[in-house]
Amino acid sequence: MKKQLTLLIVAASLLMVTCRKKSGSDEPEVKPVKLLSRIIEVSGFPTPTTKFTTFTYDDKKRISTIKTGSSSTTTYTYHGNDLFSIETRFGDKKNVAEVTYENGRPASVAYKYYTNGDLKIQRKKGFIYTGDMITESHVNESGTVMQKIFNRYSGGNVVRNDSQTGDLITQDLTYGTKKSIYYNSRLKYNISIEGFDRFSANDLLSSVRKYDNGEELHQKNTFTYDDDGFPVTLLTEYTLKSGPSGGTFRFTYEYQMY
Repeated sequence: MKKQLTLLIVAASLLMVTCRKKSGSDEPEVKPVKLLSRIIEVSGFPTPTTKFTTFTYDDKKRISTIKTGSSSTTTYTYHGNDLFSIETRFGDKKNVAEVTYENGRPASVAYKYYTNGDLKIQRKKGFIYTGDMITESHVNESGTVMQKIFNRYSGGNVVRNDSQTGDLITQDLTYGTKKSIYYNSRLKYNISIEGFDRFSANDLLSSVRKYDNGEELHQKNTFTYDDDGFPVTLLTEYTLKSGPSGGTFRFTYEYQMY
C-alpha cells in the first residue's frame, strides 16, 4: 500500500512539472503595460495646425523610435539594459546624444550636432549626485562650463530647476496625483537627455519660469484622465507676467498595451 501511495505522489509531481512547463508558468510572468503610442497636438494662431507624434517600443517595453510627422525621427539604442544613445534626424540636421556610465549610473552625456554630415558642435554634460539623485549638471563646450543646472525633487518629481547660463533662470513645478504620460517608460535617473521630462512620475499641473530681468512665464495645464489615471487630453496655456498670452496648445494622448 505504501509503495502504491509513493508511486502516486511521484506521478502527481511529474504531472505538475509537465503542466508548468507546458503553460510556461515556470518563467516570470510578463504582464502587459500601458504605453504612450501617439500624441496629437493642435496649436498655432490664427490658423491652427495638427501635428502627430508616434512612439514604438522594443521587446523590453523601452522606447525604440519617436516620429513627428514626416519631418523628424528619433532612434534609441541600448547596450544591455542601459540607454546608450538617442539620434534625431530632421532635414539636413542630425543630433546625437551618447550616455556613459560609472558604477551602473549615468556619468555624462556627449552631444554632437551635425549639418549635412559635418560635425558642427560638441558638448558634454556631467552629473553630480546626492545619494542616488542627480542634483547638479555641468554642460561643457570646448573645455569651458557654459551652463550649470541644479535640480530639486519631491515625491518622484522634479519640482525645481535653477539654470545658470549668461542669465539665471529658475523654474518651479507643481504636480497632481495622477500619472505622467510616460509613467510606464520613465527613466531611473533625471539625465534630461530629451526635450521632455521622462523622469517625473506625476502629471504636471503648472510651472513658473523666472528670468533675471523680472519677467515670468506661467504655464497652466488642464487634463482629463482615463480610469487608470493616465492623461487623455491636455490644454496648456502660457501667459507672461507682463500681460501677453504666450500661446495655447491642445493635446490628445493615445495608449496601447505592450
